[in-house]
Amino acid sequence: MSIARRLIALCILAQSVVIPASAQQNAEVARIRQQLIGSYKLVWYLSYDQNGAETKLPYSAGQISYDAAGRMSAQLMRSDGETPTNPAQGYVAYFGRYEIDAAQKIVTHLVEGSVTANMVGRAMPRHFEFSPDGETLFLSTKTGDRVTGRLRWDRYK
Repeated sequence: MSIARRLIALCILAQSVVIPASAQQNAEVARIRQQLIGSYKLVWYLSYDQNGAETKLPYSAGQISYDAAGRMSAQLMRSDGETPTNPAQGYVAYFGRYEIDAAQKIVTHLVEGSVTANMVGRAMPRHFEFSPDGETLFLSTKTGDRVTGRLRWDRYK
C-alpha cells in the first residue's frame, strides 16, 4: 500500500474514532438534560467550613427549575423567622441559561438576572448527582476539591 493510501486510511480511521466519541458525549448531555428537566423544591441547604464542619443554613423554602430550552431559575428564602434589615438578604433569586458538562457532572448556571446585582453575568458551576430513583437532585458547590455547600432538591410530583 502506498504512503498516500496509508495516510488516507489513517485519516478515515481517526475520524471514525473521534466522531462517535463526540456523538456519545452529546448523547450523554441529552440524557442528563432530560433527567434534569423539571421543577424541584428545596429540602435543605448545608454549608461546610474549612475543616469540613457542617452547618444547616436557614434556607429551607425554595424552588429550582430547568427546561428543555436550556433555561433555569432558582429561588431560596430564609425560613428562620429572622427579618433582615435588607429584604434581599433573606432571599436569593436568579435566572438564566444552563450548560451541562457530562464528564465532570457539572451543571453551570449562567446568570442573566438576579435580585443580587453582583450575581449577574456570573457562571456558577454546580456539581450534580441524582438519587437512584431520579426524584432527588443534589447540587454541590466546591472550592477546588473541597465541598463548600450542598443542596437537596426533591422533584415536585
